[in-house]
Amino acid sequence: MAGIGFELRKMLEPRSGWSLAHAYLYAGIISSGPWIISIASIALLYWWLTPIFTQEQRTLFTSAITHAYALGLIITGPIQLVVTRYASDRLSQGQPQDIMPSCVGALTLSGVLTCAVGIAFFGFGVPESMSFRLAAIALLTSIGMIFLASNHLTGLREYRGVAFSFLGGYAGTCAAAIVGARWGVSGALWGFALGHLGLLILLVWRLQRELGGSPRLADLAFLGYFRKFPQLALCGFFYNVGIWIDKWLFWSCSNQHQQVSGLLQASPSYDIAIYLSLLSIVPGITVFFLKLETEFAEQYERFFLCVNGRGSLDRIRGAKDDMVDTLSTGFTRLLTVQGLFTVGLILFATPVGNFLGIGVLEIGVFRVTLVGALLLVLFLAMLTIMFYLDDRNGAMLCSAIFAVSNGVLSLITLRSSEAWYGYGFVVAAGLALLVSMMRVNQRMARFEYHVFHPGGH
Repeated sequence: MAGIGFELRKMLEPRSGWSLAHAYLYAGIISSGPWIISIASIALLYWWLTPIFTQEQRTLFTSAITHAYALGLIITGPIQLVVTRYASDRLSQGQPQDIMPSCVGALTLSGVLTCAVGIAFFGFGVPESMSFRLAAIALLTSIGMIFLASNHLTGLREYRGVAFSFLGGYAGTCAAAIVGARWGVSGALWGFALGHLGLLILLVWRLQRELGGSPRLADLAFLGYFRKFPQLALCGFFYNVGIWIDKWLFWSCSNQHQQVSGLLQASPSYDIAIYLSLLSIVPGITVFFLKLETEFAEQYERFFLCVNGRGSLDRIRGAKDDMVDTLSTGFTRLLTVQGLFTVGLILFATPVGNFLGIGVLEIGVFRVTLVGALLLVLFLAMLTIMFYLDDRNGAMLCSAIFAVSNGVLSLITLRSSEAWYGYGFVVAAGLALLVSMMRVNQRMARFEYHVFHPGGH
């Protein structure tokens, strides 16, 4: 069982209102991770920098950050799941000392790839000052490495340290960006990049402190897992392309798109709405993460203890039934919490939009994409369960469906009127959710068969 899941279980004992709130707080910070917290940081910085920068300067600043995140996730997506599987296998085989060297190797590979892409994209494709371009390259490189380091965090028991590292890292990032803003957009971007570098150092230090192994020795043995588990690499690639493809299309094809600077583009009406919608998934992610890493993980472990301990068929089936019940309860709780939160935001979208100072078009797109965000978090839950059930082909298939359908349908809506903006994302997430639910149900129905015949389909 993952280290953080084990510690969260301890936190819930004895069960009380305070222990539950405490566990949800840490689960929310850890499960949200760099992606959600970064969106909140960008939104806060956009507001805080209003008295300092012009509208054009703020757009340039946020566009550089969003493009860096998009590129960082797409580049490192194929590596993340492969490295996670490698680390999991090393742990199960009693070789935890190999995890840190493989993490260093993955960070090195990520640094090389993201730096190379950053030089090509920002260095040659963005006609800004050399300082600005170097800051953007440094930011992209740090982002890619942070996402890879984050993959190992659920194996740690020091969940408080992980949570404070994220909060402290992003607080420092925002503060550094505000201080750097005295020297213009380049200074703010350097502050943001250096803040990410500080967060990366904190995360690597946490990993090395608990996992052990030499932080100076890079092991690239995990590269063999790309050939052994190609579905994981493709799943990571397709999922992240699916997350970003609608934004890229709106940046380049929508009626409201802006060419900010060279390859940097924006579509403010869609960007604001979709990022606010993605922030809304924090309650759902938190609830499901806590349920998954505590109760479901416990039942999952108990099932395999029965199998490996040659338990009776009735005991094995009973353990499987407990897994199914826990999974069903967790999914229902996720749907209830996230559904209520989403409905509330849809009903109060106008006052929320007025408070944030966004227009009628943005509010309309916000309402639509809120439904897409709800479907996305449900799909993400199903995807996580497929990884638990080792349905790599299913995870790859569903991620590919999400990416292709989001691209095609978003392009269709772009060629229609503005009233259809966001519907491509909603339908794509819903289609991926439907197929993933079918895969999970099929897998769970024949779970014993897949356990004893891992090559079966």
